[in-house]
Amino acid sequence: MPRNNVSWRRLVFVILIIASLALLTITFREADSGPVHTIQRAGAGILAPLQSWGAKVAKPFQDGYQWFKTLWSAHRRAERLEEELQILKGEAIKLEETVEEYKRLQGLLDLRDKGVYPDGTDFAVADVIAKSPSRWSSWVLIDKGTADGLRVGLPVVGATPMTGETLSGKGLVGKITEVTSNTAKVLLIIDSSSSVSAKIQGNRAEGIIEGSVSGDLTMDYVERDVAVDPKLVIVTSGYGPIYPADIPIGIVASVGEEDVNIYKEIEVQAFVDFRVLEEVMVLILPEEEP
Repeated sequence: MPRNNVSWRRLVFVILIIASLALLTITFREADSGPVHTIQRAGAGILAPLQSWGAKVAKPFQDGYQWFKTLWSAHRRAERLEEELQILKGEAIKLEETVEEYKRLQGLLDLRDKGVYPDGTDFAVADVIAKSPSRWSSWVLIDKGTADGLRVGLPVVGATPMTGETLSGKGLVGKITEVTSNTAKVLLIIDSSSSVSAKIQGNRAEGIIEGSVSGDLTMDYVERDVAVDPKLVIVTSGYGPIYPADIPIGIVASVGEEDVNIYKEIEVQAFVDFRVLEEVMVLILPEEEP
């Protein structure tokens, strides 16, 4: 860049500064009616409409910016609220699960406290950790074993959510058929190979509760001449070495009679809903002396 151009720009800059200082000095010293103030007022009058017009033109853009800013803020707030809502939903689900578990465990305690068991009976609550993969067999695997005092042949009871007005959800589940140090296999009473000696409360009719491949329960060997009404409660009779007496099993669902049969055909609805069985209680009966 030529030297004279640089010098010229510097000179112009100095002149503008001097002129600005002079105008400021004149403005401060001059009366309100002076020429400089008059020029300022005239310039302000000329620029006022332009400023007003510029403000009107800019206002939609300012409003749009403010709207977008508010919208973005609301979007971010909605995201935070959604995150908090999901957290609260998770906590609510955990709380519901805790309440349901408490109800099931309370049912097991009811079975323990209200049942009549042989002297010296102990109790072990266990979680169901596996179930039979097919309908041809019905069993569950629990997380207790010989290390917890369990052995083959011990009876098992359980508690599930109530179904209807007459089904308490608490009753007989089955018996232990296999055991390791930390697990045990429980054969359910609905298995086709299961049989439980039982009696009907009220008329004291006795018979055998048998399972089936379909998972249905029937009570067989009840004499035809015994009156059996629906909804009567069925409990264990106590005969045999496995199940103590008076453990709830279920209710009479229906009663059928055929001329070719010498026994009634009684369908039984179990108290326990085996589809949703999650916890059980093993009755650790005192061992019989040889």
